[in-house]
Amino acid sequence: MVVTVLQVVWLVSSIGLIILVLFHSPKGDGLGALGGQAQMFTSTKSAETALNRATWLLTILFMGITVILSAGWLGDATAELPVDAFPVEDVAPAPAADTIPSGLEAPTTSGETSE
Repeated sequence: MVVTVLQVVWLVSSIGLIILVLFHSPKGDGLGALGGQAQMFTSTKSAETALNRATWLLTILFMGITVILSAGWLGDATAELPVDAFPVEDVAPAPAADTIPSGLEAPTTSGETSE
């Protein structure tokens, strides 16, 4: 349950981080280029400051959750699944070596061909 919640937060933070990075402008325009969006702040500089803080916050959140999920500190995520979660289909066994038709060779495991 905790792993699932962290995965959802991780996904939302990654999407938010992508959006915030796209809002940044290389010329310093940033949110000012969106027209009325920057008017909710007192100036363009405060809009850029808020954008930078939000970007850093999401970056730290994303990286932290990435480390936690990849390190496996919360246990194996598949351990919570029931045994029948992934049913195995019946697979026919491979034919025995003596049932291979003449003229065909059985594959070798060493990668060498018999000539």
